[in-house]
Amino acid sequence: MPIDRRRFFICFAAVLPAATLSRAEAAPDPISNLGLDAAAFGLRPGSTDDQSRLAQHAIDEAARAGRPLALAPGIYRVGNLNLPSGAQLMGVRGATKLVLGDGASLLSSQSSSYVTLSGLVFDGQRRGLPQGRGLLHFENARALKISDCDIVGAGGNALHCIASAGEIIDYRFADAVDTAIHSLNARGLLIARNTIARAGNNGIQVWRQDEGADGTIVSDNRIENIANRSGGSGQYGNAVNVFRAGNVIVRGNRIANCAFSAVRGNAASNLLIESNSISDAREVALYAEFGFEGAAIVGNIVDGSAIGVSVTNFNHGGRLAAVRATSSAIFCRGGPPAPIPTTMPVSAFRSRPIPPSPATRSRTRRPPVSCLAMAPICATSPPPETWCAGPASASAYRSVRARGRR
Repeated sequence: MPIDRRRFFICFAAVLPAATLSRAEAAPDPISNLGLDAAAFGLRPGSTDDQSRLAQHAIDEAARAGRPLALAPGIYRVGNLNLPSGAQLMGVRGATKLVLGDGASLLSSQSSSYVTLSGLVFDGQRRGLPQGRGLLHFENARALKISDCDIVGAGGNALHCIASAGEIIDYRFADAVDTAIHSLNARGLLIARNTIARAGNNGIQVWRQDEGADGTIVSDNRIENIANRSGGSGQYGNAVNVFRAGNVIVRGNRIANCAFSAVRGNAASNLLIESNSISDAREVALYAEFGFEGAAIVGNIVDGSAIGVSVTNFNHGGRLAAVRATSSAIFCRGGPPAPIPTTMPVSAFRSRPIPPSPATRSRTRRPPVSCLAMAPICATSPPPETWCAGPASASAYRSVRARGRR
């Protein structure tokens, strides 16, 4: 049967605009191109209502579908949201804000894998958090990835990770009442390229319940203005605090204005502190103490501190330390700054307890050893706990050790 070409063209032309209009109406809006649109689940940016129930439903459905959940710019008041495995929350960097409503945490996750947070602002409103919780709280998380986010005003720990592995990168932390990042019993964590400003107790804590290998890498972070809100004798007021965690690397960080230390290792074996730039540490800038086996402090710059480097407190063990090429400018207590433009040569030593002998039997406690480049002793320096000397070296260590034998 011959085809009437003119009739076919007219029919096709009549159908074409309708088909084009249908496709245009079905086209997703720009925000949903990233994944599922949170607005489709009833979430409304700028609403004064608590939207936790709607947000939880949207998170669960997006994780079930294996797609990210995209949130438009604006403020969402939520709390106690749970992130299942595969949950991915994405926002517009600096413009999508989740504000803590009711709950022990804003977001939390337990025994989950491949959780991703990106482009979000988390605001804790400085509301108090329960002990042992964080504004963002993760336990037994695997392949965690948090990037390009901000956490402000946490009423305790901003980010609390327990037995977790993954990456915390390109984050901005400000005004945490307690600690910006607290990691306990990590299973391989990378903390890199974050900016931390104004934390109440510590900037980054890498802790373990019992001594053991940890393997956390803390690198290329900018950490400033760390206070000592809880007091104590040094466990707080540090930019980076490593406690009982072995095989930790603290490298290439820019640290300024700490109430106590820039990097403090306590019972942290095989600790590497390398290539950090430090200014205005108001106690010991770089510290390795108590029960460690292996600590290397290499190639750091310290511009202003009460003491540059201290490897000390051997009454609970402590052995095999190396200090190399660390330049320090030291503030003598009660006096003006006394810069020492020198470089510390290689200085490696074992700090095993000295076997009993007639020369040492009468001593029950060895003095602490500070291996550092320091100013000459000040009249206001408190002897005999610290000796001030010139550039430290193996011979300088031996002279202090000999003094301890008297």
